Amino acid sequence: MAEEKSTTSSFRDMLDIIFAERNKAYGAYKLRREYPKYLTRATILGILLIGFAFLLPAILSAVGGLIEKSRPVDVVAELGPPPDIDPSTPPPPPPPPVETPPPPTRTTVKFVPPVVKKDEEVQEEEPKKAIEELKEIDEDIGKEDKKGNDEAAPTIEENPSELAVVEEPKVVEDKTYDIFDIQKPPSFPGGERELLKYLSENIKYPALARENNIQGNVALSFVVGKDGSVSDVAILKDIGGGCGKEAIRVVGGMPKWIPGEANGNAVKVRYTLPVRFKLE
Repeated sequence: MAEEKSTTSSFRDMLDIIFAERNKAYGAYKLRREYPKYLTRATILGILLIGFAFLLPAILSAVGGLIEKSRPVDVVAELGPPPDIDPSTPPPPPPPPVETPPPPTRTTVKFVPPVVKKDEEVQEEEPKKAIEELKEIDEDIGKEDKKGNDEAAPTIEENPSELAVVEEPKVVEDKTYDIFDIQKPPSFPGGERELLKYLSENIKYPALARENNIQGNVALSFVVGKDGSVSDVAILKDIGGGCGKEAIRVVGGMPKWIPGEANGNAVKVRYTLPVRFKLE
C-alpha cells in the first residue's frame, strides 16, 4: 500500500508539474488525476468476470443435480373382451346401390351408308338424306331417327366398330442399297468367270464401231432385285459406235443373279459393271 500510495503521489506530483501553468479546471487534469483509480476498478472487475466464467459450468452442474428429473409414466390400456357374435345371425344386407340416371342423349338423324345389292334384294324404304342436307342440320348423325335433348353433350363411343382396325398395315421397305452398304453383295451365278464368259458369248460387236476401230469399256449401272432379276439398266460411260446400246441389250437379258443381303434379308442393290469391247 505504501508503494501504491508512493506511485500515486509521484503521479500526482507529475501532473502538478505538467499542469503548473495550465487551466486545471478544463477537465483534462481531473481525468488524468483519477485515471489510477478507474484502472484499478476495471482490473478487479475483469478478474471477477473471468473467474465467474470459469466457475459457471461447475455452478450449473451443481444446481442441476439438486433438481429432480421427471420420469416418463407408462400408460397401459386394457381392452375388454370382444362382443359375442352369433354365427346363426345373418349379416345385415348391404345398402341398395344408388341408381344414376343415364345421361340425356341428343337428337339424331338416321344416315346409313349406301350398300350395293341386287334389284330383287332391295326393299322399299324411306329415301335416305343426302350428305348436303345433313351438313345443314344441327342434329347428330346416327343409325336411326331419335328425339332427344339438343342441349346435352355429345356422347363418345369408346370402341366404335366402324373405327376398328382389322389388320395393321405392313410397312414395306423398297429401298435400293449401294453395294458398299450391305453385308453380302449380289453375284452372277457361277461367279465372275461365268459372268465374263456370258458377256463374251453374247456381245455382237457393232458394225459401226468395228469400221471406226472403236474399242474400250462401256460402264453400266443396273439394279439387282430381291428375286435376282436385272432392271433399270443405264449407261454411265459410252465409247460410241453403238457399243452402249449393245451393252444394254446383253446386260438386260442376263439370267437372274443371286440377290444381295442386308441383315439376313434379300434387298435391291445397284450394281456397276464395265463391259469391254475389244477387236481381235
